[in-house]
Amino acid sequence: MVSKKDKIVQTALELFTEHGFKATTTKEIALKSGVAEGLIFYYFKDKNELLNHLISEFSFVESMYKEMKELSEMNPVPALIQLGHLYSDFLSRNKSFLSFIWSPEMVQNKDVNVKVVDLIHSMSKQINTHLTRAVSGPVKKQTIELATSMFLSTLLTHFLVGKRASDEIPLENDNYIESVVNLILKGLDISN
Repeated sequence: MVSKKDKIVQTALELFTEHGFKATTTKEIALKSGVAEGLIFYYFKDKNELLNHLISEFSFVESMYKEMKELSEMNPVPALIQLGHLYSDFLSRNKSFLSFIWSPEMVQNKDVNVKVVDLIHSMSKQINTHLTRAVSGPVKKQTIELATSMFLSTLLTHFLVGKRASDEIPLENDNYIESVVNLILKGLDISN
């Protein structure tokens, strides 16, 4: 059973995505989630705190905390492939959040941008660690960071294209993720 707090958060995300953050009132969130408006303020000081909660709630690294620990104990190449699958699954489960967080209104929100950039940096840090472990020799930090950016952006693009073209072009995730990891690692080995 979904808790009242979770229902408020889910409803807020739905309404923020449909109507925008500024245009959505706490009264509308309460009405649609079936709770008293005061309950929203019991859980969240104001609508901005609810927004901040949404951002942290849908953080890839935070949601994958247990898996990240397990990945650090795996061999690096399978860990990277598993990380790619976790990221892909995360993207699939959080389509509404992605639409909302990358909406023009949120992209223009400086506070949100700071939080999103922090989340991207924490995710990149995890991938940097696994890429560094997987490469056979020393590689410049800047090169690892570029490879991490390629990893994340390639999987995000694959997801977005798959979302739009799913009826026309079936995109196979397993082989795709493994191929991306192998290509990035080959490129890093060549750069040594």
